Order: sequence, then C-alpha cells, then structure tokens
Amino acid sequence: MVTLKTKTIPEIIAKVAGDPTIKVKDVTNLKKVSGIYQFELNLDMNGTPRTFTSYMTQDAKIFFTTGSVISELNKTPATAQQQTQPKLTCAEVKKADTAKVTAYVVSQCPFGLQMQRVMNKAIGEQPALANVLDVKYIGAITGGKITSMHGDAEAQENLRQICIREEQKTLYWPYVACYMKEGKSDACLSQTGVNATAVQACMTDSKRGLAFAQKDFDLQAKYNIGSSPMLLVNDSQIVSEFDFGGRTADALKQVVCCGATTQGSYCSKDLTKDEVATAFSLTEAAAAGAAAANCSTN
Repeated sequence: MVTLKTKTIPEIIAKVAGDPTIKVKDVTNLKKVSGIYQFELNLDMNGTPRTFTSYMTQDAKIFFTTGSVISELNKTPATAQQQTQPKLTCAEVKKADTAKVTAYVVSQCPFGLQMQRVMNKAIGEQPALANVLDVKYIGAITGGKITSMHGDAEAQENLRQICIREEQKTLYWPYVACYMKEGKSDACLSQTGVNATAVQACMTDSKRGLAFAQKDFDLQAKYNIGSSPMLLVNDSQIVSEFDFGGRTADALKQVVCCGATTQGSYCSKDLTKDEVATAFSLTEAAAAGAAAANCSTN
C-alpha cells in the first residue's frame, strides 16, 4: 500500500496529466472496493489544491479518474443512459436551423480546461464557430453564494468567467485563453483588457452575476449534467464528442454540423484532429499519454 501511495499512483498521474504543474500531494483512504482500488487523490494544480475520488485496477494497468456506483445511477438518468447507449450517428443528432453546441464545464477541472482549449482552437481556425459554440458552468447557489465541485476558488472563477461572458462578450475567449495557461486571473484581466472593476461589480451584484449563473445551473439541472465537460446540442440533447472522433477541434465541428439543417461554410473544412493539453498548460499540444476524461459531481 505504501508503494502504491508514494510511487505507483504519482507516476501514473504524471503520465495521465501530462503537465508538470500538477503534483500529487497525498493519496488517502486507499482501499479495495469491488475488486479495484479506490482512493482520494489530493493534487496541487499549479498551487491550487484539488481532491478527486479515483480508481485503479489491482495490477495498476488501468486508472479511472471517476467512476459510477451502479446503485446510484437512477439518480442521474441522463448520464446513465448516455453510458449505455451505442455510438451516436450524425443522423441521430437533433437538428436546428443553426446549431448551438454548449459545453458545460467548471473552470479548474483539468478536462473542462481541455474542452475550453479545444473550443478556442476551433474558433481560432474557423472564427464563425464563435457564433454557435457556447460555454456554461456547473454549480449551484446556496444561501446566496455560488458553489462548485472543487471549492470556493473554482466557484468564484466560474462566476468571473460568467460575468465576462455576459457583459464583456468579445473578451471572453481572450481571457479564457490566457487563464487556461497558468490560472492567473488578475494578470489575465489586465493583459486582455477586461474591465476588472465591472467584473467585480457583476460578481458582487446578485441581480447580475448570480442571476446569470442561475440560468446556467437551471439548464444543468434540467438535463442532469454532472460532469465537466459535457456537450449539450441545441439545448435538448447530450452528445459525446468521442462519438465523432474525440476531444478535438474537428470532432467539435462535426457535432456542430450534425446539429444543423443549414450547414455553415466551416462544415466543408477539416479542422485539427490533434488532442490538446489537459489542465493549466503553457503549451496547447497534449503530452504523450495525456487523458481525455471528466470531472464528476457524482
């Protein structure tokens, strides 16, 4: 058990994360459950502490960032159904005249950051995609305070990004593109020209920031969205990007085009099919062995 905690698991995380800024602080509550190891993974993500319940086979050959307890699946029907459904085809994606594809994320999830990085890349290659790609956030408002799966720092960053999205829309992607490098909010506000005073006013005004966030959370609840990232097409259907090639710019474009009856000019274009980095990263490219998974509230 000691070797698993101090050597085996940290070595696996280094390969999975592909990011030297993500370090294992501690592995706790390591135990055998239903034939596999279950443990609490305490990470230092560029100076920010994060904890995930993770799993690993006893031979240490397969690592799971999240898992589902079968007895609990009835509490999240949409997610459970998605896990058992066969691969979705383009014809089965619900259509609208112009598609809208929304990624639900939390701002400090390694894989939510990966999805935002993919979306930013797709928009960089085909700017018209900015009109059909949207980002919303997972969380709740309790006692007049925003909450998120990884704690208050993440909740506040979610709220900050929501306020920029709603009130300084043209600066949303420049800010996020900066933030996803090192998670430095203040520096990115300054570097991208965001009006920081207006953002702070939005975040402290319940009729602005929290009201904007509640709209995200209402849709999250409606569609039983509990993982970051998760794609919702035309505000009606959960779709996995892995049915269309993976977490890449081209797969995201395919989801958009499959959800539209009127095809945008970008539908005839090939976008990048390379995976991008997870977590905070100064580089866009994924490291060898980097995973494409999810952070889950379950």
